Amino acid sequence: MAKKGFLSEEMFEAMGDYPLEYRVCHLLLWFCASDGDLSEEEITGIAAYVQGVIEGLEVDTDLEELLTECIEDIAEDPNTELLEETIRIFADFFPDEKLEELVDAIEEIVSLDDLSDDEAEFLSHLKDDWGIETKAKKKDPSKKPVVKKKKKN
Repeated sequence: MAKKGFLSEEMFEAMGDYPLEYRVCHLLLWFCASDGDLSEEEITGIAAYVQGVIEGLEVDTDLEELLTECIEDIAEDPNTELLEETIRIFADFFPDEKLEELVDAIEEIVSLDDLSDDEAEFLSHLKDDWGIETKAKKKDPSKKPVVKKKKKN
């Protein structure tokens, strides 16, 4: 399926009242908090990633204010509809490479305090929703492993 225009006016209109940087922050926080714990390491990782988004978009957004607003919003009202809408919008507009990059960032950030079963399950669902193969599936089958497994007798 052909993607709609990335960073197009149509994409920004589809986002409505929630700008791209908010949606990225909300998505990352949702995944990190899915295990019931939002660690300092995860918050720091989210902040670094969202800061890169803000700089890339060249928008005038206060990172600390954005993080605080997203954390408060999720604590007061988890808003699964917003999460599902964000996942759908990103699938519709983001090129596959950007989706893979975002999944890799989410996985790296949620793993900063060890990847919980809940976080891994949500990540697996996201990969499925975005049609992203797991790293294990991406391996080239023609390449031989560096370490050979011993055969069981």
